[in-house]
Amino acid sequence: MEEIAKKPIVKVIWNNKDISTTVEKYLSSITYIDHEEGASDECTFEFDNSSGIWSEDWYPEEGDTLHPFIGYGDKLIDCGLFQVDEVTLTGTPDIMEVKTIASGITKSLRTRNNKAFEKMTLKQIALFFCNKHGFTLIDNSSLKLSAINIDRKTQENKTDLSFLAELAKEYGFLFSVKSNKLVFIDYYTLDNAESLLEIDKTDVSNYSLTNKTYDTYASASIAQRNPRKGHVVKYEGTDSISTKKTDNDVIGGRCDNSAHAEHKVKGGLWNKNKFKESGSINDITGDPLLVAGVNFDLTGFGKPSGKYHITSSTHVVKGGDVYTTSLDIRKTGTIPKPRRVPRVERKTTKEEIQ
Repeated sequence: MEEIAKKPIVKVIWNNKDISTTVEKYLSSITYIDHEEGASDECTFEFDNSSGIWSEDWYPEEGDTLHPFIGYGDKLIDCGLFQVDEVTLTGTPDIMEVKTIASGITKSLRTRNNKAFEKMTLKQIALFFCNKHGFTLIDNSSLKLSAINIDRKTQENKTDLSFLAELAKEYGFLFSVKSNKLVFIDYYTLDNAESLLEIDKTDVSNYSLTNKTYDTYASASIAQRNPRKGHVVKYEGTDSISTKKTDNDVIGGRCDNSAHAEHKVKGGLWNKNKFKESGSINDITGDPLLVAGVNFDLTGFGKPSGKYHITSSTHVVKGGDVYTTSLDIRKTGTIPKPRRVPRVERKTTKEEIQ
């Protein structure tokens, strides 16, 4: 990982107006948490309120939107659009904390519904929810959603958000809501993407790396009778992750055809084993390239070294000049030998990664 010796930049668009210069002297810290799946992105601002201006003229209102950017020069993370969720005043010293949530996670997405889908592709189901909520579908997969045909799937008293997440997971996809977009990506595309950079042990002072054997499997299989056609659909798959275990995970649930069986077995096995080797790296020098969804090479750690995938990243800027990044990671494979991965010099946006 290259040494970065630059002053970090925080840009803030509040209600579509760039207020970066105005609030710079008041901004004590900003914390941006970028999740790949399972949770909405978060951003928390702390402002110096010793003058009282934040509790008077600049007090945040319900419905206010904030669009932050973090990084160096023109290499900024586009953190996305957020809405004010919680405002807290504390003292002394007088501080205003503004917690925000990703604007795409609306109340309608969190409302429980019931609906049956018949003879539709996974893409058609996803597009139904895009039209319902005014979203755009982003299918960043080598295996396209249109290739998965589903005879019947029922949403039973589940929120649209949880139903889509469960449906994606069942067939080996990750699902997330980013601003006004529904994003799907398959595990093969995630794990086989090239590493963007290298992080060596010499770059890290605080870390944790875990290798587990419980609830991991060497293979998975499915055998389900198709109720309409009367025949049994079977499929068995193995994991490429090196393991001495011989355990087989039996996949349940409806299975309409052989293509379904293959997707469910491969997706189920990947979901069981994806955190077999995982960990965290804390408070390294801030880097806008390190966002959820990125792969990188971890070196200098002995056997745990290898290719890793970022599942969550936390970017913190304090006092205007201290920028750190912390990562939750999982191992996706080995690297043949220690190597230096050239830094990719480009503007990093969430849409490019996700």
